Amino acid sequence: YTLSLHDALPICGQLSVNESLLTGEAVPVSKRPDALAPNAFGEPGGDGTPFLFASTVVTQGVGIAEVKSIASATAVGRIGVALAATAEPPSALQTGSRRLVRQLGLGALLTAGALVLLGWLWDGRPLLDALLSGIALAMAILPEEIPVILTVFLSLGAWRISRQKVLTRRVSAVEALGAITVLAVDKTGTLTQNRMVVSELAIEGKSFKSEGAISTSNVAALPAAFHNLVEISMLATPADPFDPMEKAIQAFGRARLPATTRLHDGQPVEFEYPLSSEILAMTRIYSGEQPPPLTAYLLATKGAPEAVADLCHLTDERRAAVRLQVEDCAQRGLRVLGVAQGYWKTPSVAHPTASPAWPNSQHDFDFTFLGLVALADPPRGDVPPAIIQCRQAGIRLIMMTGDHPATARAIARQVGLSERPVVLTGTEIETLTDEALIERLRRTDLCARLQPAHKLRLVQALRADGEVVAMTGDGVNDAPALKAADVGIAMGERGTDVAREAASIVLLDDSFASIVAAVRQGRRIYDNITKATRFTVAVHIPIIALALVPALLHWPMLLLPVHIVLLELLIDPACSVVFEAEPEARGAMQRPPRAAGDSPFAAANLLRGMWQGLGVAAILLGGHALLSETGEATAQGRSAVFSALVIGVLLLTLANREKIFGYGPADGDATQKALQTRNPWLAWMAALIALMLASVVAIPALRQIMGLAWPDTAGMQATALMAALSAAWLIALRSFYRRW
Repeated sequence: YTLSLHDALPICGQLSVNESLLTGEAVPVSKRPDALAPNAFGEPGGDGTPFLFASTVVTQGVGIAEVKSIASATAVGRIGVALAATAEPPSALQTGSRRLVRQLGLGALLTAGALVLLGWLWDGRPLLDALLSGIALAMAILPEEIPVILTVFLSLGAWRISRQKVLTRRVSAVEALGAITVLAVDKTGTLTQNRMVVSELAIEGKSFKSEGAISTSNVAALPAAFHNLVEISMLATPADPFDPMEKAIQAFGRARLPATTRLHDGQPVEFEYPLSSEILAMTRIYSGEQPPPLTAYLLATKGAPEAVADLCHLTDERRAAVRLQVEDCAQRGLRVLGVAQGYWKTPSVAHPTASPAWPNSQHDFDFTFLGLVALADPPRGDVPPAIIQCRQAGIRLIMMTGDHPATARAIARQVGLSERPVVLTGTEIETLTDEALIERLRRTDLCARLQPAHKLRLVQALRADGEVVAMTGDGVNDAPALKAADVGIAMGERGTDVAREAASIVLLDDSFASIVAAVRQGRRIYDNITKATRFTVAVHIPIIALALVPALLHWPMLLLPVHIVLLELLIDPACSVVFEAEPEARGAMQRPPRAAGDSPFAAANLLRGMWQGLGVAAILLGGHALLSETGEATAQGRSAVFSALVIGVLLLTLANREKIFGYGPADGDATQKALQTRNPWLAWMAALIALMLASVVAIPALRQIMGLAWPDTAGMQATALMAALSAAWLIALRSFYRRW
């Protein structure tokens, strides 16, 4: 429901509501009645509004409200509508592979059909021989390895990424991880810990800052001058609060104050003045140490600094000094509370146990201003080094938050995200056209005071500008943008179910560093898909040539369908298992993201594989022609060519690796060096090739089925020569591409 507080009905105290689920702002906002509420609709965020929203939590106070809207008309309902209308971007890798397989499949059918008709009608060959030639050619052309590559690489990639505490919900996200150019990060829960801590204490002339980047884990001794300030702030706070700031005050006091200082810890409250719209401060009253009727009650007050200063009747000079301290803290993204102390002696009462007549207002007491307590949502410790790695990888970071611009700017400086002072707000976004928004985003790193529709529009604008966008978030308000992004990243520990359902991947440990690890894996997976695709094209070229050229030149058939089936038993594990296990390429996280139009199926990559295959094919055909001239029998020539082709499969595998032999890259950081292990499947691949080749040549039954013969001296020499020439061609081509 969307509810509005009714101005005709009283509110018991100040009503505070945590709207972080809708806005991302960690600190609760205050609510007050408004006579215009029945005729107006508001948006989440900001203090002093009369609207309550579904899926938010009341943290303090009591109020009476009336229902204004339900279902899709509520703020969370509008998010649901936007989420349903948002389409997930298609996978470029799957689209490209589908197009390539379709084109090659059609080409294989047409070419094989033409070869059958040519051999049967023009050459006068028996129909069975012509059909076998056509089938062999079609099998040679069809790239059945492409679906295998995508299935194995993306599935095993998702498994490898899960070992980095990142759960992949959509396999297409594995592909996009390596292409991310912009990482749009939510502040609360992603860059920060989504919990308030006491950051700084200030009394007249002195200040105390928590060490260790505003963390309560550091329990260094608190100077004695600040003991009373902390103790009174604790007494002005419920012992078991729900409000995040009050939780932080209690945690800080219990960690920093010595046990003997908390004289009133656990003592019941005699009376309480709650926060109200008239006085933005609360006072809790405790009985003194003397027995009634001489008891002097202790007053513990905290609230907005200007309200507490007013209760203390500070001089203008002191008010100005307090205002400067508050403004300095606000510029650093801190929330500031004023703290005051007072004593009140009760008038005579009829009975010692009777309750005194408490004054009507907090203004009826005399207070002493003690100082200020500044609180903040601290940044995560792993964020700054992860941001450095993102910059080295050419990934631009943009903060998108519903919090205040000053808070966003302060956190950005602390974690090293941006030093630019410009902040783009939700109000400004509403006034910009799509073209103007794209232009602003090119020179803006911080976006604050955003509603869900603003985040969605920002993601769409970035994608329209050609960026590959990853978006992090944990709230319901982030769900539409998470779904619209190329890679939506949800928090697994603190995130909402709606955000996790809309996202492509989920961080199981909510660690920003896990995003960098996932990007690293995404780049490795994409590089290996590129290598496997190039290998697939390269290895099919000589097979196609050996199936097609003999038919055109009236040679005996060199490759039968059974030969191609046997070769596929080698090619499939080579292009899937072996290349999938390849280590990370040299400098994978020190280069910019790949271009938007780049693809493993791009012409440049396929052409490189074709050159590799054409060279090997020419060597094998030339070797067969030479053997035929020397009078070698057909079975002997076929055995030599087939053996050289099998060895060529291994050579092509080595030629398309990052390094031909041994380990992966020797440079890079510690994470890269940890990945520099030998490919565990390469030795198994070589052993399988040797075993298969020995079996089909040495075992008579298999040799007869394959149409091969036991190689003689000339055949073995020809096989060795063709293999050596193939290796020399591949090395020369590799050197040329490296220099080029």
